[in-house]
Amino acid sequence: MKRPPLAVVFVAVLLLALGETAGAAMSQLRAPLQRWAGARVDANPAAHGLAGSAEYDDEIRARTIFLTEAGLSFFHTHAEGLGLIVFFASTLVASAVGGRRTRGALYLPLGVGGLFPLGYLVYSAAVLELGRDAGVELAERWVLTALGSLAIVGLLGLATALAAGRWRA
Repeated sequence: MKRPPLAVVFVAVLLLALGETAGAAMSQLRAPLQRWAGARVDANPAAHGLAGSAEYDDEIRARTIFLTEAGLSFFHTHAEGLGLIVFFASTLVASAVGGRRTRGALYLPLGVGGLFPLGYLVYSAAVLELGRDAGVELAERWVLTALGSLAIVGLLGLATALAAGRWRA
């Protein structure tokens, strides 16, 4: 068994560490996070469509806080899972795929695409700063779709290389 490049291993370990830390932080910091998110909504009333009616504004504030927490929760679970996928897939590339260029062409999308969970941090922050629809659109269009597509390309490339018999002798 061979080791993938240290940069790819670093991405995998970083994702695992951040995912675990985010889970612990979310459980311990739930109330302060909710207060901070509520304050950010109040600081951006136009972006969130606040109307000055307590009943209406409370509903918008609650939905936005929920979306922020959901983004952090998705970050936690995806970082843990994708960290393992990046580590094992890149180890498989290093051990089973022949050809330096082919391996390099697989490490790049696996490593960069492995950063996909960071899109959920962007999602959480963008929802607070830009409002629900604009924040979700920004995160999905420019971060989640791009990084997720790269991860999928890397995994499909690995499957293709293995199926085509480009294995190490």
